[in-house]
Amino acid sequence: MKKLLFAIMILVATGINAQNGVTNEFRFGQGEDSIKCLQAISISSINVKNKDYKTAYPEWKYVFTEFPVARVDTYSNGIKILTELIKSETDPAKKEEYKKELILVYDQQLKYIDKLQEITKTKLSAGQIMGRKAMAYIQHLSNTPVDTIYALLAKSVELEQGKSEYTVTERFMKYSAMKYKADKSHSDQLIEDYLNASVYIVEVLDKYHDNIEACNLRYQENGDPRDSINATKYSKMIDASRISKSNIDAYFINSGAATCEDLDKIYAANIEANKDNIEYLNKVISVMSMLKCTDNDAYLTASEYALAIEPTSKAAMGCGYRYFKRGEIDKAMELFDQAIELESSVTTKAELCHKVGSVYYSLNKYSKARSYAQQALSLNSKFGLPHILIAQCYAAAPDWCDDETLNACTYYVCVDRLERAKAVDPSVKKEADKYIATYKKYYPKAEELFMRGHSSGKAITVGGWINENTKIR
Repeated sequence: MKKLLFAIMILVATGINAQNGVTNEFRFGQGEDSIKCLQAISISSINVKNKDYKTAYPEWKYVFTEFPVARVDTYSNGIKILTELIKSETDPAKKEEYKKELILVYDQQLKYIDKLQEITKTKLSAGQIMGRKAMAYIQHLSNTPVDTIYALLAKSVELEQGKSEYTVTERFMKYSAMKYKADKSHSDQLIEDYLNASVYIVEVLDKYHDNIEACNLRYQENGDPRDSINATKYSKMIDASRISKSNIDAYFINSGAATCEDLDKIYAANIEANKDNIEYLNKVISVMSMLKCTDNDAYLTASEYALAIEPTSKAAMGCGYRYFKRGEIDKAMELFDQAIELESSVTTKAELCHKVGSVYYSLNKYSKARSYAQQALSLNSKFGLPHILIAQCYAAAPDWCDDETLNACTYYVCVDRLERAKAVDPSVKKEADKYIATYKKYYPKAEELFMRGHSSGKAITVGGWINENTKIR
């Protein structure tokens, strides 16, 4: 209170000729205005804290209008207040006014961002504000033109890149696909947007993995429960980000902008002319690998040229597929291992391990496939697909003893793996559930197990090459 009174006295004593409320020197105003400003800030802040948003609104609006750079939290509080008023307002006209006012909060925050940055330790980001403004349009003003929202999202992810909020990156891809639906000339940009969004969302996932590792390390050293709580928070953000990653792929694939055949035609004619252009070759490899066009000539040729210029993970992977297609399996696997070694992103490295495991699965080398799946899980415990791959391996080679009924217990282990896949990675739920429904049909009959001394709920070890513990259903 003493600090507040002192601030008021200083402001009252200040000369009256400076610009009122919009300069950092006189951001609270001058004279009596400064007293009104500080009182309004105090009243609105207390009411926001008490979640009395309707009472907070008039005082907040006064500060927002008259003293736009008084405090940074004028904008965060304004978003809270208006969001809650939009929810609770029953008058459609008034609700619409609040929605438009919410957009104005973001606009004014962008207008004064340089001045606001001078008064906060946590620097504001124009890209972040643009992204949140776009999300406000999507949530509250659904009739906003697609082009308007797309332009905001595109600028936001351009500025933020791998620091973008995962929801913004996902919506960026969605609105790019929507723009393409209305304007087919957007196809080249859609491909470019997909490339960027795919890279940015992986950077977001890597960042969350790093944060979890740092939190866990601090918790082990200091035992501060806040670090454990934060690790759990980042874990949940990984779950949500993985769903966003899957959606990004789906938006592009479902747009119909480019099939593997289309891309092969587009790129094949130009690869020879660009065989020394690493930037062009990397683009071809990236787009076609993300669309799983790894059997197409354009992808394979671009990979070979790129690897000769600059050894990269993507180029090595592409060359591996080329040798695999030729039937030179040992050489292919050597290149796949090189791809894993060259990859720096933990998220992508885990995905590559899963892909190589899937190749071994296609060759009926189930133990080897499981080994790569386990390697993927050691890199990224929040990755569900390796668990599904292991379940597929077990189901493909379920026999571990001479008793057919006991061999059928392997399907318990398969379902255990699939349940684990869903638990750690919600993005794979649909696929996991499909396999669960299939494998449950092969469970052994309870009476036959009972005759062998096994009853429901009891533990059993599925031996042989599988060697996992499970429970009788």
